[in-house]
Amino acid sequence: MCIDNLPHLGTSMMSRNDPSVLSIARRVGTLGAISLLMAGCVSAGAGESPIPSPSPSTPASPSASAAPSGPSSAGGFYLRAWQTQALAPQYTFTWLPVATISDGEFIDGMVAVPAIYPGPLWVGLNAQPINADGIAAIVAEARKDGLLGSTSDFTATPMAGAVTAHIQMVVDGKTYELVGDPDALTRCRCIPDPGTSGAFAEFWQKLTGLAMWLPDELGQSSPYEPTSLAVLAMPATEATSGITPQEVAWPLATPFSRFGTAMGNDSYRCAVVTGADLAALEPVVKQANQLTRFVDDAKVKDSLLVRVMVPGEPGPCA
Repeated sequence: MCIDNLPHLGTSMMSRNDPSVLSIARRVGTLGAISLLMAGCVSAGAGESPIPSPSPSTPASPSASAAPSGPSSAGGFYLRAWQTQALAPQYTFTWLPVATISDGEFIDGMVAVPAIYPGPLWVGLNAQPINADGIAAIVAEARKDGLLGSTSDFTATPMAGAVTAHIQMVVDGKTYELVGDPDALTRCRCIPDPGTSGAFAEFWQKLTGLAMWLPDELGQSSPYEPTSLAVLAMPATEATSGITPQEVAWPLATPFSRFGTAMGNDSYRCAVVTGADLAALEPVVKQANQLTRFVDDAKVKDSLLVRVMVPGEPGPCA
């Protein structure tokens, strides 16, 4: 049975993926904060009983599910975990996958972001090698939780405005596309039955705390070097009182009017930047903040949202 109204004793980290009003405000600047709806307690299944301590809470992340296009880990294993919410694209554009495992490398999306405004435009990720024992432990846990069967939807009774968690796994050549409630255990401390929303949430919480769950199976952390960067160009953010926006030259040859494809309308242009364009753009955005205005050769001034992309992640511009 689910136990209501118990305090959540776990820890949370302020991250680029945190779906709180504060973090959304930091991500989108003067685009405005979003009021998020809090979902009620979701039953994790019949026959469940309370446990003495909960797991950490979870952040948010975007992207539509698709078969991984990047490299996979040893033995064909691949994993990506992310979150979505029914918001306009500009509000979720910078939501990072919370965990990715590809080609024997764990890419951690639980990144702390300074709680300042304007915050940095670029948020880098860290990566660690994960050994075969670590991958085997993840697969074994997924099987124990009843997530690798015929059921793929563990959302129970979703509420309007709630965040949805997604997990894509490739195990022994088979792709699993899982969705569920990431907070089923943060509001209800339960021992979940396999194949329930609570079991999904328990597995999710282990993925978002992988360094604590499997510390001996991970190698030394180092900065992740992306091969692609998602970029959303939009009308220049209005100046904040007392802060003069920085203006820098747009480093790409393509002007904003022809950059990528329209997202929603022509005032928002989206592209995935790779190769020589990535090499030119990356050092510039690393020095920029949320108020920085980029000026192209036509003297058009745009603001940017940027996000490091991970292997196997589909482009966000569709």
